[in-house]
Amino acid sequence: MTEARASTRFVKLPMACKQIPALDIYPNFQQRLGNKSGLARLAMTALPFIPRHAYHPFISELNLAFRRITNRPKRVREFYKGRRDLLVNIGCGERGKPGWENVDFVSSPSVNCVYDCRRGLPFDTDAVKGIFTEHFFEHIDYTEEVPFFLSECNRVLQPGGVIRIIVPDAEKYVRAYCTEGWDDLAHVRPLNPDHSDVHFGSKFNTKMEVLNAMFRQYSEHKFAYDFPTLEFLLCRYGFSEVQNSAFGRSTLPELAIDSRDRVSESLYVEARKPALRNHSTATLEEVVSRQVVC
Repeated sequence: MTEARASTRFVKLPMACKQIPALDIYPNFQQRLGNKSGLARLAMTALPFIPRHAYHPFISELNLAFRRITNRPKRVREFYKGRRDLLVNIGCGERGKPGWENVDFVSSPSVNCVYDCRRGLPFDTDAVKGIFTEHFFEHIDYTEEVPFFLSECNRVLQPGGVIRIIVPDAEKYVRAYCTEGWDDLAHVRPLNPDHSDVHFGSKFNTKMEVLNAMFRQYSEHKFAYDFPTLEFLLCRYGFSEVQNSAFGRSTLPELAIDSRDRVSESLYVEARKPALRNHSTATLEEVVSRQVVC
């Protein structure tokens, strides 16, 4: 047996007569499984006859449903009644900020508001000074959850309040993919010299695999965004003064809390809740009229 053949890993198919080489690219099931323990590991292996690409998101939603029942969202809403001038960090994970309302559906030491933001926000109307969300927005469904989420953000913001949304920039990825070689793509998505992913460790064999990692991320990403799409959405759901911003720069200085390790791939967009209710309608018409098919 050659050294190359000996190093090749295989996966065993329950109903197959032979083995096939396993792909190492993200999302790699064995890699994800190796990082789990206890109940999480059991949940990913309990029903091996269900394809992992279908099983994993289903189990995740069951877990979230259980958390919704046990976290008592009504109690969270009551806690925020009457509180105003809030700064809200949505989908913060381990990167919550002191003095902020750090919202996530998974508990961690930096999260002080455990809540499912896909189904509403626990704050009073016109109570929030600014909303910051970094690499969370692409995780919610474009048709079912985005309209409700942005409408809720608009509701809780004070007139003139600012929302700052940071997502992977699909236009950057596509432009880099269209150039020769790997250099431009490796600049957008930091890669090691062997084309392995700095964030996840998996090795990419082709540039299209990199694009799929950004577009899909093991079914965790629900939609890919460029500036015109975010501009359209924000205007559609009541915001105005939509701007293509940049790392570390914000019209509301408190919102400039961006993570430096995602800057090369990120799109930074800000918008305001207008003081006049009819202002956003005209803005939406202007945005739609100037959309250009590339």
